[in-house]
Amino acid sequence: MCGRFAFIDNEEKVIKDFQIEHSEVFLKPRYNISPYQDIPVIIQQNGMRRLETRRWGLIPFWSKITKAMINARSESASEKPAFKQAFRKKRCLIPASGFFEWAKKSKKKQPYFICLKNKSPMSFAGLWDEWSAPDGKIIKTCAILTIEANSYLQSIHHRMPVILDPEKGINWLDESGNEASLKNLLLAFDSEFMEAWRVTSKVNVPSFDNPNCIERLDES
Repeated sequence: MCGRFAFIDNEEKVIKDFQIEHSEVFLKPRYNISPYQDIPVIIQQNGMRRLETRRWGLIPFWSKITKAMINARSESASEKPAFKQAFRKKRCLIPASGFFEWAKKSKKKQPYFICLKNKSPMSFAGLWDEWSAPDGKIIKTCAILTIEANSYLQSIHHRMPVILDPEKGINWLDESGNEASLKNLLLAFDSEFMEAWRVTSKVNVPSFDNPNCIERLDES
């Protein structure tokens, strides 16, 4: 799964690399982004790529309850009632610099920060939806697609987010994309280009959000 991530990249570079044409968001560094917070997402509607916000935790448009799902399994998202319409019509990208995962070590869990070695721009494949609350308010939500972890990350966790570079991300947003071509994008990122290191357990607390979240711990 993916339950925490960070975004510390340059706003101008993200807008340029993902060819964003309209932005409603001021991107600022966030080191411990947690579920149910508002997060930046890239969507495409009528051929225009836009940077907007969504609440992390998807609620299907037809749901009668407020149960929110932060992740969707990429292997079955196109078929599951909660996600299949979003898979066809409401795909998004979640800009990210890396993510956190917890490995079981003896009786406790050790958090790791995971990112690309070259620190190049990336995003997570996502889905979004609109849900009408009982008071009539429209709430826009999203979920991150996950896949079985690559060989490098298997020792930390068995799942990982679907990571897309700008080129593949733009293909994911393509409104003319068919199901087969979209599924071909939903792969585990190549182990060769990833790295991970131990970080402080303070990241367990959502309110702990500063550069110390991603600082390497001494491996000794």
